[in-house]
Amino acid sequence: RQVESAAVLCDNDRCRAIQPVGEGTTYYDLLSDSGQLTFDVDTGKLRRQFLKHQQTVHPDSFLQKEDIERALAETQSSWINNAYATLKDPLLRARYLLKLHGEEIGEKDQITDPELLMEVMESREEIEMARTEEHIADIRKRNEHKISGISGALSRAFAGGDLSRAKELTHHLQYLRRISQTVHNWEPDSSAREDTRGGN
Repeated sequence: RQVESAAVLCDNDRCRAIQPVGEGTTYYDLLSDSGQLTFDVDTGKLRRQFLKHQQTVHPDSFLQKEDIERALAETQSSWINNAYATLKDPLLRARYLLKLHGEEIGEKDQITDPELLMEVMESREEIEMARTEEHIADIRKRNEHKISGISGALSRAFAGGDLSRAKELTHHLQYLRRISQTVHNWEPDSSAREDTRGGN
């Protein structure tokens, strides 16, 4: 009996041997019930599938096995980790979906949309000018609202097969996430700390 490409173990009761990652297998084949390439995923089900598979192939369970089985367990474990990390994250999921459809988008792609460029520049300037936690909290809230809107638009673009729009939105989301990271790393500068202490 042929083993399914996404199976981590041979499903024959007499076999139960760990399998190599099947050629052409996608993260969706592994962690999604339907295996369909969709932006919308059930993160709860995703995690349950991840934990089930990870428990099955955890390298510690193969310490007494032959070298080839230990190596396959490590490969499968890494593959499963990567699959879960990618599909649970909207940005990584969008980039992965685009890649599966033959559309690549790089981390360092330059902004070509003038409106997006202006938005990014204004956000960075506002973060640099921020002097209080309250101001940063407001920037964070607005950015998270934008991210939510982009995620919804991505869902519609992928569902409608509009890869050009999906690529554009993914690029936008990529920069919004960078703004999130900048906000996360924000610290008041020395002058701001002096101001909050009422220094002259």
